[in-house]
Amino acid sequence: MNGNGKQTRFVIGLVIALIVVIFAVLNVNPVTVSFGFTRVKLPLIILIIVSLLLGALITLLLASTGKKKDDKLNRHAQKQISNVKVSHDSQIADALKENNAKKQTK
Repeated sequence: MNGNGKQTRFVIGLVIALIVVIFAVLNVNPVTVSFGFTRVKLPLIILIIVSLLLGALITLLLASTGKKKDDKLNRHAQKQISNVKVSHDSQIADALKENNAKKQTK
């Protein structure tokens, strides 16, 4: 991705983060959250920010697992390309030897 695309993604991310922060600040009333075994009363702003951070963490973890697979595929593809180049180079060398042998017999 070029630099302009990265800048665009960065600006969009900042705008979304700003919207979430404004939304969170507007919602400071306390709410009761049930975790099944207990209930906790906390400001909604804390709940929004914690949910946002957990979502970002999950996204980061899931995105990094896909990248490792891509790296492995890239290494495999590069190995295959190297093998093809070696094979191609040896074919060229054989053809040159044959050509030189034909020239010497003439």
